[in-house]
Amino acid sequence: MAVQTPAECAANVRAAKYENLYLFYGRDTGALEPFAKKLAAKLCPPEAQMMNLHIFDAQELDMEALADAVQVLPMFAERVVVTLNGLNMENMLKNQADLLRGIVSDIPETTVMIISAGGEELYKNRRSLTDKNRRFADLCAKHGAVCEFAYKSPADSAKAIAAAVSRAGAAISKRDAEYLAQLCLCETAHINMEIEKLTAYAAGREITRADIDALCVRKIESDGYALALNILRSNALFVFKRLDELKTQNYEPTQVLSIINLSLADIYRAKLARAAGMGWEQCARDFKYPKNREFAIKNAFSECANIPLERIRRVQTLLSECDYRLKSVSMNAEMSALAVEQFAASAMA
Repeated sequence: MAVQTPAECAANVRAAKYENLYLFYGRDTGALEPFAKKLAAKLCPPEAQMMNLHIFDAQELDMEALADAVQVLPMFAERVVVTLNGLNMENMLKNQADLLRGIVSDIPETTVMIISAGGEELYKNRRSLTDKNRRFADLCAKHGAVCEFAYKSPADSAKAIAAAVSRAGAAISKRDAEYLAQLCLCETAHINMEIEKLTAYAAGREITRADIDALCVRKIESDGYALALNILRSNALFVFKRLDELKTQNYEPTQVLSIINLSLADIYRAKLARAAGMGWEQCARDFKYPKNREFAIKNAFSECANIPLERIRRVQTLLSECDYRLKSVSMNAEMSALAVEQFAASAMA
């Protein structure tokens, strides 16, 4: 009974070392949800599910029915499996939360309860759960297994991508697999959709960088670095072309400015860290970069050497002024988009 990694939990399940309670939480819902469903199917096979599998949604939760399902004896099966999906303790009333804590603290030996809690709203910052969710996770760790499904690093995601592509009868290089992972910010659900598209298009041949660029939908956050870097390098052709594409895709100007600012901060930190004789790994640790964004500071280290510090500061100042203008002056969508373009033009002048 403890906090486990998903890999450790999977190994215990393969060894038939089951817990009576599982709490799966994390940002990577594309990995979390299939894992929880597979575990439920393994513990309660199809022929036993009609009588012994009970599925609950936290958004429409009947606490009395949940308590009854947990306590009922299995019928013609080894165990009862109860799943509770979409949990966020911050959204529960106090009496409901108290009842749920009582339920998970007293699960019969013949019942396995699987709780899924996924999404960004569970967290109060990059790494820490909100207080109510953290206290509930600590309670669950005393009575069963708790696993966090955080985003993987691009290198780890690339291994999974290569394996999935191979199963589909195609191939992809390690470098291009990491590139795809970075474009998708290591989000499993997004990656899986892109793999399905790419393998169908490749039809058995090796997937290339050109295929990825032509077919894959980029997460807007993955555009921030390219935009920031090309603004710093005064590459107007790339910058205005991409800004026009983002406008066509109906992204809010404030959102575009925000992702540029995020990557400018990466480059600024990298520049200062290099000047202080630090490596990118130390910088990533100091600023608590999640695994799926460590590549951002690593790339910034390799690109910032020839960019003057004063230029980075000037662009940040112009961006701050544009952000203030967007948030303090009433503008329609066209005017806001124009303000972002004016910032880019001034920054590249």
